[in-house]
Formats: sequence, structure tokens, C-alpha cells
Amino acid sequence: MKNFRQLVLLALSIVLACFQNNIQSQLPAEVDSLFQQIKGTAGDSIAYDAIDSYIEIAYYRDLDLAMKVSIKEFEFAKKHQNQHAESNAYLNIGIVYDLKGLYDSALYYYEKAKDIALAYGFEKQLGDIYNNYSITYAVVGKIDESISTALKALSIFEKLNDSLRMAKIYNNLGSRYFEMEYYDEALDHYEKAARINALLNDSGKLAFNYGNIGLLYAKLKQNEKALTYFTRSLQLQDTVNDPFNHSIALHNLALAHQRLGNLNQALNFEKRAYVIADEVNDELGKISILNGMANISIDRGEHQKALEYFIRSSALAEQSGARYYLIDIYDSMSDVYAELHDYQNAFLYNLKSGQLKDSILTTEKDKAIQKIRAYEDEKKQQEITLLTKDSEIQKLNLKRQKIIRNSVVAVGSLVLLLSLLLLHRYRYVRRSKIELSEKNAIINKEKERSDNLLLNILPAQTAEELKNKGHSEARHFGMVTVMFTDFKGFTFMAEKLSPQELVNEIDFCFKNFDQIISKHNIEKIKTIGDSYMCAGGLPVQNDTNPEDVVKAALEIQEFMSELKMQRKSEGKPYFELRIGINTGPVVAGIVGIKKFQYDIWGDTVNIASRMESGGEVGRVNISQMTWEKVQDKFNCTYRGKIEAKNKGPIDMYFADGPA
Repeated sequence: MKNFRQLVLLALSIVLACFQNNIQSQLPAEVDSLFQQIKGTAGDSIAYDAIDSYIEIAYYRDLDLAMKVSIKEFEFAKKHQNQHAESNAYLNIGIVYDLKGLYDSALYYYEKAKDIALAYGFEKQLGDIYNNYSITYAVVGKIDESISTALKALSIFEKLNDSLRMAKIYNNLGSRYFEMEYYDEALDHYEKAARINALLNDSGKLAFNYGNIGLLYAKLKQNEKALTYFTRSLQLQDTVNDPFNHSIALHNLALAHQRLGNLNQALNFEKRAYVIADEVNDELGKISILNGMANISIDRGEHQKALEYFIRSSALAEQSGARYYLIDIYDSMSDVYAELHDYQNAFLYNLKSGQLKDSILTTEKDKAIQKIRAYEDEKKQQEITLLTKDSEIQKLNLKRQKIIRNSVVAVGSLVLLLSLLLLHRYRYVRRSKIELSEKNAIINKEKERSDNLLLNILPAQTAEELKNKGHSEARHFGMVTVMFTDFKGFTFMAEKLSPQELVNEIDFCFKNFDQIISKHNIEKIKTIGDSYMCAGGLPVQNDTNPEDVVKAALEIQEFMSELKMQRKSEGKPYFELRIGINTGPVVAGIVGIKKFQYDIWGDTVNIASRMESGGEVGRVNISQMTWEKVQDKFNCTYRGKIEAKNKGPIDMYFADGPA
């Protein structure tokens, strides 16, 4: 085994050397220009990020080019002693090998990347490496290792609060649960990923999430739901330039149409998917698509044609080491041979499928036993170390007693007394320091808690002024954009839900509102029952607040629309929302000396409230003042002069979306 590993490493070194000899003459000019920007300074990170983005695009268009650029990235990182870029180059090389179906090589380079990331504390990089470990382990049938490394990655990204990468892990874990037939857990993780990607407006990744949800419903034979999600996935894929995942979306649609009996449509989608997968060298994709074509042929009664597809897919899977895929392929081939009355091959492939299942399960079991043995060995070693230390301590004690016994009693007594006094003093000082340190820690913790609580209810500038002066002056702001929201059907929801369920639903909505307005530098003012109030352009003044608030309002309505669809599909009641927006001057600050609350006053606020009450559910209703500020940024529909309570007729507009 050791000699074999050395041969593998030697072969990899030769392959990389061959690539290195041809890099300079074969790289595109735009890539060379990026490498020329690297000077061994802190500013190199911009060039390396651009290079990594180029490699990521090349993954799905030209794997050989991706490899060449990754190797050159490694050379430059090594030359300029940039350990982060070096680790990333190893990771990129590993991903190329994974996409080529060379999984042992991929794992080797992930290990190289991981060693550097661990040594230098590159946490985000380490999380990315663990995620790619997980994906490769899943393909080769090491589900235990796949889940273990995915959870390591998730722990890192949760600590870093990196929602983009957390979504990747949720999707990855969903696929693992799907493979183990834990469908509720799989759906939960897919939906977590989809919610994050929807908030981030990442259409490509959201399309991938919808595709996985569709596969789950297809597995549960809920074919109409599956088709709905596959269609959504393809519609989103059409908006992004990602041929790799576009091929997957087409394959998923083929599966849905096959289940619904639309075999011609299904085969057409599979053929389109295969052309793209072949162009981007997606070996796993080609395996899945060939299996799909085979299953369509079975439904048509064309068993010989199905066998030809399965033979092609099994050859690809065997060549790339995709052992997990081979289990189902061999099992299906056994059934097809039986239909063709070739019972010898039917038995043979049934046996191969069973042996592969047993092999993968045995591997997982052996790995678990090895972990247990390693733990027990470590525990025994610790016990031996403790026993050895006890023996040494006993010997030292005997020697010490002999010295004391042979010493002069008076000197010994004096030394002993002095030792006791010093020990007592040492313990007293140490105890005092510990107590002081603990009290300081408590004080600091309480101060931090108090500061955090204050910052949670007041803007930072106002909170700081209040701490320093004991009071805060109200301030006039010349241009602020105020937003009010209100739920339609609150009374109906209150009748349908328990009080706790009602509060939970409102809390869920308001938390998502908080996340959306935070992205646009908007200050939450307060909630009044089921009404939500926020404002842009304070406490720090800016010129972009009308555009910021309208953008946030449109995102909030989009979130409410998706939530409505989800609740309807679950057979649950749902909220609909009105939003009103107005722009103008306000006075902002806190009043009184108890239960501080940051608030805003002025006619601008009153008109914003009228905009909300005069609006329509699902729409964003804005005033004339706001429209004048954003008319070049958004498509708006003039509603005319509409009567507003205590204000008379007011010009109102619907903001329909970006211009």
C-alpha cells in the first residue's frame, strides 16, 4: 500500500510538471495580465480573487484551462510566500480532479490545502476545504466521512456568520440525508438553503436548491410538486450563465416528465442535458443523464436500448470511481437482463450490486471501529502516562523524606515554617487576584450586556451621546424616507391561529424585515402591534435613502409573496402586506428619562402612514415626494389623487420594480 501511494504521488508530480512546462505559452492574455499584477504585497489579494473567479468559471467550460491557471496560481503563491493563495491553489487543483472524476487525486490535494489552512488559521478557507471533502466523499460512497466533514464546515461558517457558505452546507447535508432516505431532514435542509439564497438574491444557487427539492418530491412520487420545482429551477437557470447547473435542471425536468408519462418530452430534455454536460466535461452529470435515458427506454419497452445506456453509464462510473452511483446502475442492469431473459447476467449484476452495497457499508463500519480503537488507544496511553508520573512522584517523595530526616531539626523547622508562611501568602495573593479577576469579568460582562441592550433599542450615535451626557438632543433631518407596513387579514389570522402561533408568525416576518432593511442601511424605529416602521437617512444622513427604502420595500413584498406560496402549499393561513413610503424632513430623538425609545416626528411620518393605509396588498405605495427622488431608478404607476385621512387628496404612485 505504501509503495502504491508513492507511485500515485509520483504520477501526480509528473502530470503537474507536464502542465507547468506549457503554461506560459497557453494561458489567455487576460489571465496573464492578472498574474502580472502580483507583486508580493498585501494588495495581491485583489488579483488572486480575480484569478479564483476565472478558475471557477473555467471549471464548467475548460477543465484543462482551469488546471493550468490553478498551477500557475500555486507557483506565484509559492514564489511570493502567500500561504493563503497557496492553500487555495491546492483546493482549486483538487476541485478540477474531482470534476474529472479522479477522486483519489482530489482528496490528495484537499489534504495539502487543509494542512496549510490549519497551520495558518485560515478558517473560512478551511470550511471551503471541508465542504469539498464532503462532496467527494459522498460520490465515492463514504457517507459517514461526507457528513462528518460537512458538519465541520457548517460549524466554522456558523461561527463566522457566513450565510452564503452556510447555504452551501445546508444543501450538501440535504443531499446526504436524501441518500440515506431521511426525507424530512433532507427537505428541511434544502429549504434552509433556499431561504438564505432567496434573501441573497442568488438565482443560480436558488435554482439548484429548487432542483433538489424537486428531486425529493419525485422520489416521494409527488410528481406535480416535483414538476413545479423543476420548472422554477429551469426558469431561474435561464437568467444566469451557468451551463453546468443548466444541464442538471434539464435532467430534472426530464425525470418529472417521465414520471408523468410524457416520455417524448422527457427524452428531449435528457438529450439537451447530455449535450451540455458533455461540453462542460461533467462526468457525474453524464452518468445520471444516461441512467435517465435508460429508464425512459424501459418505460417504452425498449429494454435492449436501455441496456446500451446502462453499459455506457456504468463504464463512466467505473472509470471515475463513482462507486455510490454503481449500486443503482448494477441493480437496474440486473432487472433489464432479466427482462431480456439473460438470467446469467441478471444474477451476476444483482450479485455485483449487493457486493458493492456490502463493501460500502463495511468500509463505513471499519472506519467507525478504527475511530473507536484510536480513541481507546489514546485513552490507554493517557492512563500509562498518569501511572508513570505517579511512580516518579512517589520516588521523589521518598527522597525528600530521607533528606528531611537527615537534616538538622532546627534548620528544617525554620525552613518548614518559612515555607508555610510563604505558601499561605502566595495562596492569599493568588486567591485575591482570582477574586478580583472574576469580579472584573462580571463587571465587564454586565457592561457589555448593558451596552448591547442600549444599542439594540437606540442608534449607536444616540446611545453614545446618552452615555456621555446623560441625555440626547433631538435632531432635525432635512431628508428622510419613512416606511410603514401593515398586515391585511390580521383579525382572520387571529381567529385561525393560537396566540402563540400568531406571535410566532409575526416574529418570523419581522425578523426577516430586520434582515432586509439592515442590508440597505435603514434604521428600524419601532413596531406597533402588527405594524412595522423604519426610516432611511438617519441617524447618519445620506442622499440615497429614497432609493434604499423603496428597494427594501420591494424585497419585503417579494419575501411575503414567497411566504404566502409556502403557507398555501402547507394548507396554512397567511398574511398579506401593505407598504406606504414618504420622503421629507423629520425630527428624531428620545424623550423622557425612563424606558428610552428612539422615535421620529413630523408631517412626513403622518403622510407615510397615510400611504400605507391608502395602498394595496402586495404593492409598494409611494408619495409624490418619494416618486420625484426615485423616478429614474424604478418603474412607477401613477394612481392619481387619492383621498387620505385628514390630508385631503394626495398624489400616489405604485413602485413596480427597478427601471
